[in-house]
Amino acid sequence: MKIVYIQPATAEAALPLLYTKPDTAIHNRELPLYLPDFTTDLRGQAVLLAKISKQGKCIVEKFAFKYYEQVGLALALTAYDRQQQLQAQGKPWELATAFDDSMIVGNFMAIKDLSADDAKAVFTQNEVLVQEFSLRNAIQSLPLALHQASEYVTLRTGDLIALPLAADLYPIEAGTTWEGRIEARLNFSVEVK
Repeated sequence: MKIVYIQPATAEAALPLLYTKPDTAIHNRELPLYLPDFTTDLRGQAVLLAKISKQGKCIVEKFAFKYYEQVGLALALTAYDRQQQLQAQGKPWELATAFDDSMIVGNFMAIKDLSADDAKAVFTQNEVLVQEFSLRNAIQSLPLALHQASEYVTLRTGDLIALPLAADLYPIEAGTTWEGRIEARLNFSVEVK
């Protein structure tokens, strides 16, 4: 099982931004998140996850909906200072994104159970609203994301596609609790130490 993070290609960006995380990147929800020693600037990005339900390679966009049935929320963590150093050196930056516990994954729910057009995702820190998103655009972008990701890597049953909900990166600091909700239902909660 792998996590495939993708920002689909657009008119402005000819190629998608794509990288993978190993299954060890998924944080154990029964434990607090301990800040890693190798960074002093850990940041999180709100993402929508789609769980792949059958194997596919070079998936045609109009049939992509057949390859996933469930979605969830996550925080994709980045050692931002490490990423900046690696980018400045022209090196790959998986060290900054694919480390153990670098993906806070929530519960999954069937897409058919979401409100048709107005499903909302809410992210809070210490019960204070950080950002609220309409999931409509992200869910509509999933077929393109699967199509573009599957051109480069085979998607297998159980893999996760991570699609950013916004470009914002939030500082992740000790002594905080982060929660993600879909339509007021708690999706994940993590205490940072």
